[in-house]
Amino acid sequence: MFLDISNRKILIPALIGAGLCLLFIKSGFLSLFFLVPLGFLGYRYSYKVAWTAFFFAVLGNILLTLGSLERGQGLFSSGNTTGIIWELLYFAVMTCIFTWIVSPPPESAKLPMSVRLVGGSCLGALLLTVIFFRIISSPEFIRYLDSILSSFIAMQRSSNVVQTAILESVTAEAVLEMIMAITVRGGSLVSCVLLFTICRQMSFGLASMFLRRGRKDGEESSEAGTVGTSSLRTSSLETSTLAMFRVNPSVIWVLSASLLFVVLMRMINLAVIEIILWNVLILCIILYLAQGIGILQFFLMRPSTPPLMGLLFIVLFFILLFSPVFNLALLGGLTILGIAENWVPFRVPKKNGPPSTPEAGDGRN
Repeated sequence: MFLDISNRKILIPALIGAGLCLLFIKSGFLSLFFLVPLGFLGYRYSYKVAWTAFFFAVLGNILLTLGSLERGQGLFSSGNTTGIIWELLYFAVMTCIFTWIVSPPPESAKLPMSVRLVGGSCLGALLLTVIFFRIISSPEFIRYLDSILSSFIAMQRSSNVVQTAILESVTAEAVLEMIMAITVRGGSLVSCVLLFTICRQMSFGLASMFLRRGRKDGEESSEAGTVGTSSLRTSSLETSTLAMFRVNPSVIWVLSASLLFVVLMRMINLAVIEIILWNVLILCIILYLAQGIGILQFFLMRPSTPPLMGLLFIVLFFILLFSPVFNLALLGGLTILGIAENWVPFRVPKKNGPPSTPEAGDGRN
């Protein structure tokens, strides 16, 4: 059973995690990290704690939403009922998907993390696309977009007649069509992958800090013949990193075929199939980008790498990541690096010492 509210060791962390999840989603500034408490509970405790927190978070979000309605208005008598229902659905679905990714029940734990992340991101992208098309179908959104565009053109107006004419020729409908094209051709998928990956890595990092402290406590009590469970979970957490992530070699054929057929579908104007193929192509690129980052992380985590050099690489990485043009070159280079590992084994651990020695005879992870 996922829920065991009779156990205080499960109930108390779950309530705290659910409260933090709701606090983040309602705060505005921290809403991007509303999934982090659920991931932390899954890594720090167990899947039962994480799923119990998910249940309380969804229930609490419903109660808070109902409580925020004006007095005398019921949920089904409100003029904005549809919008409220979609907000509740978004929170419930995204928290459910993320909890399944980081803390799957035993029957789903056999699936690799990458498979759960990809599958969950596809479901989340489908929901985001539906919500997006619902939003843009309202006339209020078109007027809002048109007012923003008018303000932007007014601020950018200059003595350059050509530039001003080009800006004034841009309409809200044209901008909306461009946003729609990006959204259905991988924009929603990329958003979900980034959201789940960022929250997962933050959850993982926080849980590692707490479990590392728990491991020290377990080592102190090992003289009494006990081994702390935190140390065991820490060892499993340490292997959950992009440095160990590898894409199945057959994905390169999917990447090549989707790239070819995207061009063909574009030529014969089959938009629906082209959109599907674009999402497949973007998904393959994301996987190889993750593999490229994993290769970089593998070299930075080697004992032979000086800590100062590793720190400089990390600082340089983030500087380039937030620099226009350079970030595209960085991400493109890492993707090509990930693709190249299909033919060049970059992550082959070096063997230290003669093969006959048990400690150094096997360099595998």
